Amino acid sequence: MDIASAYSLATLGWHLLQSVPLIAWPQVIIGLLNIDAPSPAGLPTSGVELYFARCLGLAQLTLGMVTVVLTGALPMTSMVETPADSISPYANAVILLTTLHHGAHAFYCWARYNETAQNGFVLGFAGSAALAAFGLWCVLFGGDKSRVSRRTGADKRTSGFPFGNPEKKKQRGKAL
Repeated sequence: MDIASAYSLATLGWHLLQSVPLIAWPQVIIGLLNIDAPSPAGLPTSGVELYFARCLGLAQLTLGMVTVVLTGALPMTSMVETPADSISPYANAVILLTTLHHGAHAFYCWARYNETAQNGFVLGFAGSAALAAFGLWCVLFGGDKSRVSRRTGADKRTSGFPFGNPEKKKQRGKAL
């Protein structure tokens, strides 16, 4: 499993963890988040609140599944047609967008925690910040294929500036 697949499956897991309670038990989530206006116990939730909670849950679930499909963790073609090493052309873009999403969500949860001091926001911050850091690492380092020479073991992308490369000079001397 490559790093993009691991990130996309972790994102799907995080969105699944958040979406299932919103879809299955929106009244409980709405009751937990009703911190601004204290209401009497047993106050029924409105249809609009239920609609938006379930739509948010379905949207999060869809975002997680789209991430898995577009990063190539779930191949959409047969194995005969594509080589095993092929990476999805959309993987870097999807990882960047979901990393920005996780970063914005972490920022929002941290700001809400500072305002309300509720521990649920700290949990949301921790999960989103971890995925944002993982996504940033994937964007920076995860997509590069190694260009290490089989013969010398040196990285082929390095230059000699400002230091000389004696191995390259030896090769040039043998070729001349």
